[in-house]
Amino acid sequence: MQQKTFDIILIGATGFTGKRAARYLSRHAPKSLSWGIAARNPDKLSNVARELNIDEDKYFLVDTLNREQVEKVIQQTKIIITTVGPFSLYGEKVIAACAKFGTHYLDITGEVGFIKKMKDKYETLAQKSGALLIPFSGFDSIPADIAAYLLSKKFDVPEKLNIKAYYSISGGFNGGTIATMLNKFESGEYKEMNDPALLMGNSVQKIHMPTHARFFGFDQNINRWSAPFIMGPINSKVVYTSASEMRKDGNPYAETIAYSEHSAVGKWYNPIPFLLVSLILISLTLLGPEKWFRTILKKLMPAPGEGPTEEQIENGYFKMHAIATDSTNNRVSLKMSYPGDPGNKTTVFLLCESALCLALSDKSSHLKSGFLTPISALGQDLINRLETQGLHIDW
Repeated sequence: MQQKTFDIILIGATGFTGKRAARYLSRHAPKSLSWGIAARNPDKLSNVARELNIDEDKYFLVDTLNREQVEKVIQQTKIIITTVGPFSLYGEKVIAACAKFGTHYLDITGEVGFIKKMKDKYETLAQKSGALLIPFSGFDSIPADIAAYLLSKKFDVPEKLNIKAYYSISGGFNGGTIATMLNKFESGEYKEMNDPALLMGNSVQKIHMPTHARFFGFDQNINRWSAPFIMGPINSKVVYTSASEMRKDGNPYAETIAYSEHSAVGKWYNPIPFLLVSLILISLTLLGPEKWFRTILKKLMPAPGEGPTEEQIENGYFKMHAIATDSTNNRVSLKMSYPGDPGNKTTVFLLCESALCLALSDKSSHLKSGFLTPISALGQDLINRLETQGLHIDW
């Protein structure tokens, strides 16, 4: 095994999201931190390195489908960040190598079925090597994970806890996100999304069905039009997994928990955004499995490596209003926001700050290992760091 001379190496640094992540690290990583970048295209890689003044010995050619190249890089670093998706196509060799060599891992996937397969396959190896593997470290699914954790702490382990999160977002899709979504339909992973306990394994944590999880209409909880949030089936499984892990640690959220997500898409006098969002959701649900529909989407939407303009990214935002109630109708709510397109600026912020939190942790010698969620891995330390760096949380 090579000596780990780097604290962090970012794989995928020439992609749309990866390039932004490299820029973020160049601006925010402490000078004392040793980090590098990796990608498969030598010309694009050298261009990014030149733009960010990264020395030649700190960038690496890596095709994530080439096991030898992947292992060579992963042996040199304590932490890997990867933005190369769809992860079910390009992620397994990176996860396998991290589990083998005890390198910690973070990604931005929302591919729950893929992570379930990776957990089944590499959990034991990662625990043996000491590797901490933290998928879902972007907009999928850190805001949801934080909200459920913080809200649960306002209750004294209630018998029943119901959490609803309402999102208002502005921004644009990048091609990698579109490719990942389409791959879920092509691979059949979408069929697994109906199992809320998909990631929980043999957990004693109980979950129950949320009320009106697929509600379309005017929601009096927030006095706005509402539809199911497209990321809800992903984020709910991460929240349930955190609840399960916290119960193992002796800090349960509730005896039984339900979590659902919804889009807040217009005031009472303007149902047009609600109608548009509802049409998109219903179309994706009904037509996503059809090859002809996916072919049309590929032609209309950004290709991998493409995405919204810098102006769209900077002027975007996400806002969340999460409400928790127990079986006796005690109610607590919080609001969370970040200024920037959720799928690009927010995701890069959350991913890079999670990696920096891990790299700079004074608990590094006492970390857990294996597959964990962001909150079950990094807990309050992550929340504190994110708030310090610009995430807004208000009660």
